[in-house]
Amino acid sequence: MNPAKTKVKGSPVYRMKVVPHRPLKNAFMTLALLALIGAALIATYFYALNQASRERLSPQEAEELRAQLEKLTQEASESKRELAKFQLSAEVDRQAGEELRKRVMVLRDEKAALQRDVEVYRILTSKKSTNPMGISFGIFSVSALADSKKQFKLVVQKLAEGDDDFSGQLRVFVVGQKDGSETKISLHELTVSKIDAEPMAEDIPLNFKFFQNIDTEIVLPDGFVPARVELAVKSSSRRNPVTVESELEWPEIK
Repeated sequence: MNPAKTKVKGSPVYRMKVVPHRPLKNAFMTLALLALIGAALIATYFYALNQASRERLSPQEAEELRAQLEKLTQEASESKRELAKFQLSAEVDRQAGEELRKRVMVLRDEKAALQRDVEVYRILTSKKSTNPMGISFGIFSVSALADSKKQFKLVVQKLAEGDDDFSGQLRVFVVGQKDGSETKISLHELTVSKIDAEPMAEDIPLNFKFFQNIDTEIVLPDGFVPARVELAVKSSSRRNPVTVESELEWPEIK
């Protein structure tokens, strides 16, 4: 066998390098690396502190801002007080205006009643009076209630002197517009029925010496706009029968 061609099989052989053992040098390098890392951390800390200090306000700037804040707070408080004052004044004016409106409506109703009384007295003083007892209508008002209800009030009165009582019947019709046409509805059809009271009759009985109040709750149909009431009083006297008819404008809802 040719020795030149002989191959030796086994573990690979690596080159080895001999390094001198220097523990102090290794320790020094480790300390130097740690020092560099510490220096970097310290530099980062002081950089961040420096940036924060730049963003801080100076004592003078802080004092100016505090003064502006106090001024704005004071102005806001004064504005709130002024707003509360104006709101109170507006509420007082609203209430006063509402009371004045109601008073004006009452005075207007009283004026209308007085005008009707003057007309009745004029008829009474005429020689051909067909209303010897002076039957007329006094205050007429309608006020709003809850649930779309309304309070209907009407005074039937006797203006002639004397102690004779009047007895008879009264018919009341509410006339208005609905769906573009005139509609007439009897008061008893509009009256709200109550458990503890008898339903209102179409012919309302009258029996009084000086006056009688017609006071009832009503509900108007949807889409019905009242314009006036037609009234008719008929006495029960067979000897001197009296029929009094009148029309009154529908009052403004109070």
